[in-house]
Amino acid sequence: MTLVRLCKLSLGVVTALITVAAAPAQAAGDHHRVPVGNTPADIPADVCGFPVHIGIVEDREYVVSRIENADGSISTRVAGPLVNSLTNLDTGASIVYDNGGPGTITTYPDGHATLDFQGHSMAWVRAAYQARLGTPALRLISGGRVRGVMNAAGDIVELSTVGHVLDGCALLS
Repeated sequence: MTLVRLCKLSLGVVTALITVAAAPAQAAGDHHRVPVGNTPADIPADVCGFPVHIGIVEDREYVVSRIENADGSISTRVAGPLVNSLTNLDTGASIVYDNGGPGTITTYPDGHATLDFQGHSMAWVRAAYQARLGTPALRLISGGRVRGVMNAAGDIVELSTVGHVLDGCALLS
């Protein structure tokens, strides 16, 4: 989900932001673009071996649709330009990355979510899941697709990527 793409800039915060932003406009029958309102976040040190700060360079991402499904899940589709800066907080090394999807996140009543992003996106895998999900741990994806499952704690526990994948940890080392 774009939503600082994703992949997991705190599932609860992202879901709350989209829900709060999208609900009033859609409830009123207003089909105008509702800004996502991405905010800076941090990737824990166990992903790359050092903490990474995600800054917002440009955020014109918006909610395309929000659908309440019969099973109680909510599917939110977002699109629009999103550019992030990624900074190694130990060394100050920094890169800028075009992270503007589009993508869909579906959240479920038990707190887990499914992710489906196209185009440019990023995803990171915590140390506990890296052996099973492979490397790179911080994936910057362009021209492809990311599909995954995030548990209720906000950790990606299933992940597949297709397209050009860069190793974000190596770029920031």
